[in-house]
Amino acid sequence: HRCVARPRPRPRPCRCLGRAFPFTASGSRSPLLLLAAASSSSRGVRNSSPPQHVQRRSQKHNVGHLHDNNKVNGKIGEAGVRVNKAFRQTHSRREADALVASGRVHVNGTKPEPGTRLQPGDVVTLDGKRVAWERLEPTSKKCQTKEMAASSKAASTPADVRQSMKKFVYIAYHKPKGVTCTTDQKDATNLLAALQRAGVEKKSKNQRLFPVGRLDKLSTGLLVVTSDGRVPNAVLAPDAKYQKQYIVKPHERVTDEHLRELRSGVIITTTAQRKGAKPLTAKTMPCQVDRRGDDLCFTLEEGRNRQIRRMLEALGYRTLALHRPSFAGLKLHGRTAAPGGWALLEGDELDVVAKWLK
Repeated sequence: HRCVARPRPRPRPCRCLGRAFPFTASGSRSPLLLLAAASSSSRGVRNSSPPQHVQRRSQKHNVGHLHDNNKVNGKIGEAGVRVNKAFRQTHSRREADALVASGRVHVNGTKPEPGTRLQPGDVVTLDGKRVAWERLEPTSKKCQTKEMAASSKAASTPADVRQSMKKFVYIAYHKPKGVTCTTDQKDATNLLAALQRAGVEKKSKNQRLFPVGRLDKLSTGLLVVTSDGRVPNAVLAPDAKYQKQYIVKPHERVTDEHLRELRSGVIITTTAQRKGAKPLTAKTMPCQVDRRGDDLCFTLEEGRNRQIRRMLEALGYRTLALHRPSFAGLKLHGRTAAPGGWALLEGDELDVVAKWLK
């Protein structure tokens, strides 16, 4: 047999040293590389750390919310709440993100990344002034450890809850037809403009108000408005199970068969009103539906987007009017009886709110 000369292996670039050194086919170092290492050792040169360009590359891959050396109390991770939510009372989400990106925000003396998550006890400052973020955005149930949840429950006595509520404003508002449940000032029919026209601003203590839940633009009824960021999470959580009552006027009388279907559940498609939400096609939960003449009275614990309108639409009915007289233990009465009326919650009504927050 003839001896066929095998080609010499081509030099491969060494990413660690930034130069090309020949390696053997098996991947071991070539004599040339060993000779270079021996030469460096003989000159007393010791370089155990990788070159700067390698260090920069490794730093890019190791960046999380903050570098390991810049962790806030060593707690920054998947738990907690995003740093932009510390400013939800005074700034929109985009404005809060801009504050963080500009470097005006510090967490425990360190400039945070936009995705930094806060833990109880973290100190947030804006332009050197401390922000009381924990009273607006307490750690949610999903982020709590068992120990945190137990201690939180032990500390949430009725007296403590009522004391914490003194900082906030709680308003019952009879939303009229044509008002949109949004705080976006670009929408001429936004809720804040309607509240300002009604004179709510004088009693709001200059705090940022937002609705608890929603009523669509064509619907009327009780809407709770507050500056307490704990309330929406407490009332609207899937496991909260608070009842909401609605009086609905369909375009024609609903048959007994369809009434039974409404009570047992109807398959509808809804999309949650948040950015990036995907449509959900599923059967509604069983609910109480009673007749009031030709109208219907729904009592729901569920709260999907335009749920009642879509339930009736699935059975061939159009909704002419939808009104909510009660919400999670609160009712329209007195000054809130007429559309556009409002009143500060007080007495027993604040006790209801305190139960939400326990």
